[in-house]
Amino acid sequence: MQNTENKPSPSLAPLAGLTVLLVEDEPDIAELFTFILEESGAEVIIAKSALEALGELGQRRPDILVSNVRLPQEDGRWLIEQIRHLEGTWGELPAIALTSYTREVDAENALKAGFQRFMSKPLDPNELVQQILKLVERK
Repeated sequence: MQNTENKPSPSLAPLAGLTVLLVEDEPDIAELFTFILEESGAEVIIAKSALEALGELGQRRPDILVSNVRLPQEDGRWLIEQIRHLEGTWGELPAIALTSYTREVDAENALKAGFQRFMSKPLDPNELVQQILKLVERK
């Protein structure tokens, strides 16, 4: 008897089973990234600020952080520095920095702060999915 459940195949939902903490203050961009990630099978937790993201970390355990660098109040670099100093395994949370401001110094500062990847907006949705898969060590 065949399994009749409608489970997406890994090729159609490469991020199935992953939870992404998306930190983005622009509603339209947050909606676009949420669509991209959910279409790839991920569960998305949205935070509009660095402080809101820290609050989410107190309640849930995402598999990866995808954060805008420029945020109101505290920025993405501040956020990743706070996460890297939290107790437990938070220091190992994979993290991708996103920005529309693509000066080389921004990328260098984001990576020094604790992000593993730096991507410029607008970005290729497939590239975002591939970077997430690499960071969570899924092929």
